Amino acid sequence: MNPRRRRLLIPGLLVVLLVVVAVVSFSRGAWAVEAVPDVEPLGVVDDARITESSGLALSTDDPDLAYTVNDSGNTDAVYAVELSSGAIVGVTTISGTDWVDTEALALHDGTLWVADVGDNAGVRDEVTLYSLDEPGRGDSTVAPRRHRLQHPGGPVDVESLAVDPTSGRMLLVTKQLLEGSLLALAPDPPVEEVTTLDEVGISTLSLATDAAWTPDGRHLVVRNYGEAQVLDPDSGDVVTTFALPEQEQGETLAVAADGGSIVIGTEGRPAPLLRVALDLPEQQPGRGALENTSATEPTPGIPDEEIGRRWLTPVLSLVALGVLALVTVWMERSPRRRTKRRRR
Repeated sequence: MNPRRRRLLIPGLLVVLLVVVAVVSFSRGAWAVEAVPDVEPLGVVDDARITESSGLALSTDDPDLAYTVNDSGNTDAVYAVELSSGAIVGVTTISGTDWVDTEALALHDGTLWVADVGDNAGVRDEVTLYSLDEPGRGDSTVAPRRHRLQHPGGPVDVESLAVDPTSGRMLLVTKQLLEGSLLALAPDPPVEEVTTLDEVGISTLSLATDAAWTPDGRHLVVRNYGEAQVLDPDSGDVVTTFALPEQEQGETLAVAADGGSIVIGTEGRPAPLLRVALDLPEQQPGRGALENTSATEPTPGIPDEEIGRRWLTPVLSLVALGVLALVTVWMERSPRRRTKRRRR
């Protein structure tokens, strides 16, 4: 191999390995993740109109009803899905808009919020929330209200929207490689006016794909492709992080009305809906909601062997990096040694 190409190859391999290590370690929960909780299969969405389900909201009026939207490049429509069967039981066609990258849904006080906030290329100076009355079953056409938003630090990809059921405050979660961050929006944002989001300064899961508030307003649940995290959105304290069931491309999450479970979905077709148990600690009198955990104590519910296993991926990754570094040094020095021998 040409020496110049070899010098370019080694740094390139290092960069690729670092990216793989980062994605595996952070998005698959290599650091501190509990086992998958109890899982109950629900209906399977197998309809040609929904192939990229990218948002999920559970109806507060009908316990067997949820809403979803497709990702970018599809019809501007909200689909009503029967949880028990996965069947489409209503289509709300959206008029007067041109959605760019719809990524999340949230339902609060009879209003369904559609988050057109995705920005994989990081080029959108302005993103949009759309609001409409909860559609229910059946077909209709609706012209939604438009709420224009700007990010405080420039364009960033977002795939999550959550509305606090107790106050109406909204949180968006950025989708970034190493960690996400929270952006806040006051209740009832103005229609057609541009509102700048507030940075909360709290970090969360990497590559976050959806989020939802618990019914009591105490916790925010955030998911990515392999795990879910429960945190206090005010302090940033993490209550727990747990693995999610394997999915083709886990994108959606909603919290059940009783707070005892979450419903998750995936892109692709067919797309099974799963109910996953959500076991949250009770708030103790005279203590903060999250003071039942301590950074100096083992995480409750994780056995000792699991605490050891969760470090396996980063340790092996460091070993792999070390081996690659030694190979790099050897390959760089070998031509010099051969040159010296020829001179002798």
